[in-house]
Amino acid sequence: MQKSDIAEMDGTGMKKTDKKILMMLTVAITTVVVVVMLVRSTKAFEVFLDDRPVGIVDSQSTFTDLLESIRKSAEMRYGTDVFVASRIDFKEVYLPDSGRILDAASEQSVSQVRDSVLLEAKVFAINVDGEDIACFRDRASAEQVLERIKAPYLQDAESGAVTGFVETVCIKERVVRESELTELSDPDEVYDDLMQENETIKKYIVQKGDTVSEIAERLGVSIKDIEKANPGIDIDRISIGQELNLSVPRYRINVMQTRTTVYEAPAAYSVEYEETDELYRGETRVKVEGEEGTKLVKACYISINGYPEETRILDETIIREPKKAIVLKGTKPRPRTMAYGEFYWPSRGRITSRYGPRWGEKHSGVDIAAPKGSPIKAADGGVVKFAGWSGNYGRLVIINHENGYTTYYGHCNTIKVKVGQRVARGDVIATVGETGRATGPHLHFEVRKNGVPVNPLNYIK
Repeated sequence: MQKSDIAEMDGTGMKKTDKKILMMLTVAITTVVVVVMLVRSTKAFEVFLDDRPVGIVDSQSTFTDLLESIRKSAEMRYGTDVFVASRIDFKEVYLPDSGRILDAASEQSVSQVRDSVLLEAKVFAINVDGEDIACFRDRASAEQVLERIKAPYLQDAESGAVTGFVETVCIKERVVRESELTELSDPDEVYDDLMQENETIKKYIVQKGDTVSEIAERLGVSIKDIEKANPGIDIDRISIGQELNLSVPRYRINVMQTRTTVYEAPAAYSVEYEETDELYRGETRVKVEGEEGTKLVKACYISINGYPEETRILDETIIREPKKAIVLKGTKPRPRTMAYGEFYWPSRGRITSRYGPRWGEKHSGVDIAAPKGSPIKAADGGVVKFAGWSGNYGRLVIINHENGYTTYYGHCNTIKVKVGQRVARGDVIATVGETGRATGPHLHFEVRKNGVPVNPLNYIK
């Protein structure tokens, strides 16, 4: 072997030129194989939904058509607009003839894609004070519920009244997933639920001797609430057997109506006082008569669920100025026994019988139960007109207050004053007993105005 041939040999004993030829032949054969495979392969697209592979299709339009059929099927099932929320990506691939491709007509392929795709829908929620309380397939259903709530009040609304809601109520668009569409609300069921009262109207039947203030205190409600719950009733003139509402209805959504009006009203006059030593302390006398003016009032009347709630005065404009009154105010020290013109309680105890009808007769005063021997005090200053026994009254004291009023103190046990004696408010004039027509120790107390009995409770401070 010549020396030049040895130089061209590599470590394996093959000539370098032969090795190059072999590598070139291998590349050529590989290229031929790849070309043959490509020629014999089908161009396709691998589909990804939200980065998750779901299958291979022969064209992108095939998959979009498949998704569209799934979307329309969901719209028919739920009765609302549905859209595809998944992100769709395609990757070009070459699939051998024997490879499996998604078939839009195959139930298995459709099921495979439906399980992978995220469907969402637009719904409409009734939102109350920032909280969604019900969701519907369309806006019309939500509007229908709100209009049904307003309807009864719109029928009776006065001219110019504006009807709305107490709460902040609106319809909001929401996007929900397919799984939440099965929880959409039925308009009739939502309406019935919203019409359930949060506070049931309580009723009360007026009993003998009841007054609104006593009913309110006894039952733990306010006089204002009783007034609101009984529009059109004069609560100062209730009668036995009359039914009163003690509360107004409240719901999850409450209807408010407002009406603005302008009217003329009296403008009150101011009073200026001047001191004088011609009058006793506590006495007053008008020096100059006041005269009311006229004002233009702009007011807003507010009702909730048909019941009056409040009146807001928006503006007042004086159109005729009122005339100021001047009143003299006494500074001369008054006699201790002089009447003040208002009465204090003559005894401590519980009222057991009120003024008015009783046992087929008219009870001319109030009975105040107290232990026998308890002090009886003059309700106001004056002079003792009678002190002694008087038929059914038993032992009786009568005080003339020298201002048109007299007071009677009956069924006394002992009498501490004499006829003609002057007494001051709070002086002890007798003690509690059960003399005369009485079934137990108590004070029978009367107030008479110009000789006619009146209800003492209207005069006692």
